[in-house]
Amino acid sequence: MSKVMPHLCVLVVLCEISGNELYAGFERRYSDARSLATAGALCVFGEDPWSCYYNPARAADLSELSLFYVPSIFGIQDIKAAGVAYRDNLLGVDFSGAAQTFGFDLYRENIFTLGLSHPVYDFLFVGVDINLDHLFIQDYGTDATASIDAGVKMFMSRNFSMAFSMTNLNSASVTLSNDRLPQAVTAGIAYESNELNVGVEYFKELGFPSAVKVAAEYSPIKFATIRAGSASGTSSFNAGVAIRFLSFELDYGASFHQVLGVTQSFGISFRFSNQDKSEFESTEEYRRVLKGK
Repeated sequence: MSKVMPHLCVLVVLCEISGNELYAGFERRYSDARSLATAGALCVFGEDPWSCYYNPARAADLSELSLFYVPSIFGIQDIKAAGVAYRDNLLGVDFSGAAQTFGFDLYRENIFTLGLSHPVYDFLFVGVDINLDHLFIQDYGTDATASIDAGVKMFMSRNFSMAFSMTNLNSASVTLSNDRLPQAVTAGIAYESNELNVGVEYFKELGFPSAVKVAAEYSPIKFATIRAGSASGTSSFNAGVAIRFLSFELDYGASFHQVLGVTQSFGISFRFSNQDKSEFESTEEYRRVLKGK
């Protein structure tokens, strides 16, 4: 117990300073390099294996495998994060599977996610995530629970879309004291094209102040994307870059905090389908197929 408490105190202090409350763990921290670069503003735009974590409703026909690694959190070498996710489309149902881990030897959170998304119309998509949340604390033991997320994405025109998502709909809790996992709602609007994605989101975790997130992705050439984002109340700025060649994509994302320094994330993805198309082109093609049915 004496070894665990100092590390847990550090985690709580870091979350307080950064503007992300600990709240019984499993808060919606950034996952892959793309989400870190965009401050997690991916409820509306973003079609990759990790997209379901921010909004289960997806709107592209893609088959892709993605991995990420965070070597340290706020400069603390002991605290790391890593994950792997896969996304595919079968018989009109978009499904995602992901596993990620966060923490260190004495404290660890593991999340396993199965996401399903289905088109209602060619402009309206709904989705749901089922998460298995596993917690380990040295000298305290382990606990696990299942939580459910849901989301909607709607296209208002070729380039403009809006979305809404909710986390932990079933009010899942962990530990003997029944600490409830975070419950949050996100709503946003985005402009999407081959060269530019811009999104603005409203994020509200129940029991805590709301936040506004903004993010942009710019692709000056087909094989490179520059990303940036920020969330109100965090005293940080996020940025990153993606480089694509053949079927591979290399991603880098970083969060620059005024007090806590830099947190970096590295990722690699491999796309099995629509290898020569952008996310925007893949979405347009999928919507055309749906409209023709």
